[in-house]
Amino acid sequence: MAAILDASASDSETPSSSSSSAGCVRPIRLAGGSDHVDLATGEIRPAMAPGVVHVRCNNRRASACPDCSRLYQRDARRIVVSGLEAAAGGWAGSGSVAGCPAWFVTLTAPSFGAVHSRRAGKGADSQVCRQRRGTCQHGRALSCHLRHAADDRRLGEPICPRCFDYDRAVVWNALVSALWKATRDALESAVAAAAGLTVAALRRQVRVSFVKVAEVQRRGLVHLHVVIRVDGRDPAGGLTAAPDWASGELVADCLREVVASVAVDAPDPARLARLDASGALPAAPSSEGWAVRWGGQVDIRRIRLGREMDAVKVGNYLAKYLTKSTTDGGALDSPVRSRRHLARLGLRDHARRLVEACWRLGSDPVFTAALDAAAGRPAGRVAGLIRWSHAYGFGGHALTKSRAYSTTFGTLRGVRRRYARVFAAAVAGRPLGVDGGELVTLDEFGRPDGDPATVVVGSWRYAGRGRAPATGDGSAGDSS
Repeated sequence: MAAILDASASDSETPSSSSSSAGCVRPIRLAGGSDHVDLATGEIRPAMAPGVVHVRCNNRRASACPDCSRLYQRDARRIVVSGLEAAAGGWAGSGSVAGCPAWFVTLTAPSFGAVHSRRAGKGADSQVCRQRRGTCQHGRALSCHLRHAADDRRLGEPICPRCFDYDRAVVWNALVSALWKATRDALESAVAAAAGLTVAALRRQVRVSFVKVAEVQRRGLVHLHVVIRVDGRDPAGGLTAAPDWASGELVADCLREVVASVAVDAPDPARLARLDASGALPAAPSSEGWAVRWGGQVDIRRIRLGREMDAVKVGNYLAKYLTKSTTDGGALDSPVRSRRHLARLGLRDHARRLVEACWRLGSDPVFTAALDAAAGRPAGRVAGLIRWSHAYGFGGHALTKSRAYSTTFGTLRGVRRRYARVFAAAVAGRPLGVDGGELVTLDEFGRPDGDPATVVVGSWRYAGRGRAPATGDGSAGDSS
């Protein structure tokens, strides 16, 4: 189906000499063309562009596309580091100044059953997995005396699958975004109370910014890694150094209290009382209701601003999680379409049971409606648990940030796209212009690309995946 695009469609006109998507494993082929329209005269001129362009798949998972994954990882690292440089006064784009404290926070999920783990000891050796006595109610030993290797596929899998609460685990994943929102809102109220201010007065003095990365661990639960930064505000609303009371540990102390107490009411899957694939009954329903809370393992560390290595280390640490697949080998890199599809994936039992729990709970319309209400989202055609079963119920983004934290993916991609187009035009010998002191490509009327006097009307349709068979790698246009 043809797509009519506005001026931003000119990004798909990259000439044939561009190699911006050359490393993409499965680029998207678009067929069509673009016209440039002069708003003053109405004159229409066809753009000089190939009939087929290649667009990056932009898949962040290394198992799906290594090249796009590395590019996404670099952009994510730049977003994280830019925000820390802003706090240290080193990034002019945000207008921030030095003196803005920041913390690196790790929020974990609670336990839904004992799992195999590799607790790293001194050096490269790991400790004994789990030293316990006795058996569980199903007759399985509570202990595991192995020292698991780093690549042991049993890591993260439950000691007793029938004791592991799969239903509540996937519901926790589904509501972790709502839990983070509740944490962020409660933190603002707690800091205001500790500083002796109202929330409105607090917002006039400081602004709390963050960037958050979600990691799906081997046990199938989502952990959040967050950078929180506190910016000061002057009476005119501009940014300045944070006040003295915010530069100490008051914010961190308030965050610890909030994390320990915040909760989001959730529908209890135990009330459905359905057998899972292993034949185990779910946990007994709670007489006091059930709420989603953070786990007991919470880590809050102050980031020493002004030292580049700290910002770089945090950026690298967060970026490395963004390209991981839910399972080894990438079997769950795309949605699970049906139970038959699930059976064909060849997953290990633990991963399969998590996906089955999503489908089992998502098939109940009453429970699905209650879960959507708890998550604060409108109901969709497909239940959220089923739609996101390949992520064990987690439907949030891998990386999110507050608007004022730093730059955006769109800005970084726009800079890279403009550079690729200027480079391609220079190689092809086409004339270039200067706009704001920078080289730019020109449209068909000789104006810099993006000039408001020219409207670009594009008509492009999906033409397939991969390189065009007849042209190979270099004869069709590319775009990032």
